[in-house]
Amino acid sequence: MKSVRLLGVLFIAALFSPACSGTTAVDRDNRRVLEEILTAITLKNPGLLEESAKRLKARHDAGQLTDEEYQELEAVLDKARGGDWQGAEADGYRFRKKRPFVAPGK
Repeated sequence: MKSVRLLGVLFIAALFSPACSGTTAVDRDNRRVLEEILTAITLKNPGLLEESAKRLKARHDAGQLTDEEYQELEAVLDKARGGDWQGAEADGYRFRKKRPFVAPGK
């Protein structure tokens, strides 16, 4: 059931993300990982959270995320791992507002 919900959330997100926005592929992919993290936190799904954490680390290791961005998102992940799902969600949305990767409406 959770995977069906996740697919629905990702499908809706894909509908609202334009194909040609003037942003880079790196920014779009970073936004996707951020949205995966937020989805995992919202669903309180530890398995999905860890899958997203692996993708986040891979992007950082490939130089597609700054150290600062990676550390901030790792702190969000750690808060969720510790069971503070609500606090992690709030921090994740604050991060997205501060660093959306893709501008709203793009």
